[in-house]
Amino acid sequence: MEILGCVGIIAGCGSLGLWLANRIRRRPVELRELLMALALLDTEIVWGATPLPEAFGILKERTKEPWQGFFAELQNRLQRGESANTAWNDTFLVQSSLFCLKNEDWQVICDVSKGLGRSDRQEQHKQLELIQRQLSLIKEQAGIWSEKQAKMWSYLGFLCGIAGVLILI
Repeated sequence: MEILGCVGIIAGCGSLGLWLANRIRRRPVELRELLMALALLDTEIVWGATPLPEAFGILKERTKEPWQGFFAELQNRLQRGESANTAWNDTFLVQSSLFCLKNEDWQVICDVSKGLGRSDRQEQHKQLELIQRQLSLIKEQAGIWSEKQAKMWSYLGFLCGIAGVLILI
């Protein structure tokens, strides 16, 4: 019975470590998805002259979760008559817990709302390009950081489980 308990402790702590490592690895993937979505949004605004609700509908269809839900809610809010800035910020507050992004990522992402729907297409294009450059740098740093941290948490989970078992014995 003791052996079964020891295996359970090690497996539980190891699973927690693997879960944390997975969340850390998802951050660069989510940033890459957002970069692709912002490039598509830029294309729709500048070249397609697509209204924002329709542009967010296109983004909703072409992105994966959790961004799909983010853009779906944005589309709904804009269709109800909210301003782009308010809709973006409110959607961020509601959906940010579904993502594996850090606060500094969200600070840059929230800057997207400052120019949406308020200025002409060229100004929105400049704003989106600037944010894409910032997010690209963040994504590169996140990729390097996530590999180191994910490995550490994977190992640390199992090692804490083993240490807990040794202490209990």
